[in-house]
Amino acid sequence: MMTPDKDTAADQKTTIERLLDDEQVLVHINPTAPGVVIPPHLSENRTVTLRLSRFFKGDLCLDDQKVTAELLFGPEYFTCVLPWECIWGASSIRGQEYIWAESAPDEILEMFLSQRDDRRAVTTRQERYMPPPAMKTRRTATHLRRVK
Repeated sequence: MMTPDKDTAADQKTTIERLLDDEQVLVHINPTAPGVVIPPHLSENRTVTLRLSRFFKGDLCLDDQKVTAELLFGPEYFTCVLPWECIWGASSIRGQEYIWAESAPDEILEMFLSQRDDRRAVTTRQERYMPPPAMKTRRTATHLRRVK
């Protein structure tokens, strides 16, 4: 895993702050990165996704080094500390997705690369098959009519 530079951390912070203007954002983290504090039962995973929102009861603070969020896990709150180096992706409720490859675990990068290669293979197969040119068809009437 490469260490993100200051520009990457600033981009992460700006992006996540903008996504938080909506109701919530999902952040994808590498739990093995230095300085990560999350509930112990999540630490064993190769990646963890946490839901952040300014509308939650717990505190949420974003500074230049980390995100600190009090999140509800079961019946109790837990204060999570997420250094920018551990955040490798974010997803908005509108379906926007952001990935910071330099923060992603190697197995996540491999997964993305294999998915990209799979998509490329499908596209290549589709490009090989060119359907015959469509015959000119008569224009069908729409629901709008010309009034004279």
